[in-house]
Amino acid sequence: MNIKHFFKKTLLIFFTLTLFISGCGSINNDGSTLSTLGTVPIPTTQSTVATQITSVTTVGIPETPKKQVAFTFDDGPHNVHTKAIVDELDKYNAHATFFVVGNRVDGSAYRGGSTMLYAIQCGNEIGIHGYTHNVHYNTCTTEEYLFEIGSTATAIQNYSIDYETKLMRPIGGSITAERVSSSEYAVIIWDVDSEDWKHKYTSSDTIEEREAKVNAIVENVMSEIEDGSIVLMHDIYESSYDAFVILIERLYAEGYEIVTVSELLDNPEPGKKYSHK
Repeated sequence: MNIKHFFKKTLLIFFTLTLFISGCGSINNDGSTLSTLGTVPIPTTQSTVATQITSVTTVGIPETPKKQVAFTFDDGPHNVHTKAIVDELDKYNAHATFFVVGNRVDGSAYRGGSTMLYAIQCGNEIGIHGYTHNVHYNTCTTEEYLFEIGSTATAIQNYSIDYETKLMRPIGGSITAERVSSSEYAVIIWDVDSEDWKHKYTSSDTIEEREAKVNAIVENVMSEIEDGSIVLMHDIYESSYDAFVILIERLYAEGYEIVTVSELLDNPEPGKKYSHK
């Protein structure tokens, strides 16, 4: 055997041993060995799989359900205050329920139909209150009752043909049990009364007096509200709007969210009366 052949054979044996010792792999840029046999090295940093598992575990934990309340506004629509309330709700991606007066929708007493339509387009809910707001459903005649409900339903549909009204609220919350059970609408009362109608502004109010009225409305609500509450307010008063701006900010800060009555009650049934979830 010549020397040249001896060196070639020695070099081949050395190279084979090197491959065997190193696991028959190649060298990564970072110096780690990747096996051609499918053995994946464990890196010193967290792997992508571990990161994914951590993310899935974190995302998979259900959030604590938010407390829900429904704000309801009676006696509108009002071109200024109703729209302002809808715009304030929209800032929070929230929605409310507006129980409208028919002759304030169709222009007989007030031209509020376009504002009502705006509320619908923004995702809010519309219910029937009454057409004239002059009778109570526990004392009026059958003819008066059917006129108040039917005419208001017609006024709503004339402005929004495709909108289906499912709720009604009796004037003053008064209605006979017979009329509830025979109603084609769910009858919605309330459990939190803001009494905002007692605290509406007058032209002679000072700034301090206006602030006191707003604070009274806010306190009436905050002292009684709880998860599942239905709140009564009116969208025809400026003081009610000013109070609502404070209320929605406080409630969201306390973990509440504002939803429609139908969302709160999970589609209430016709012929039944509700005042709380």
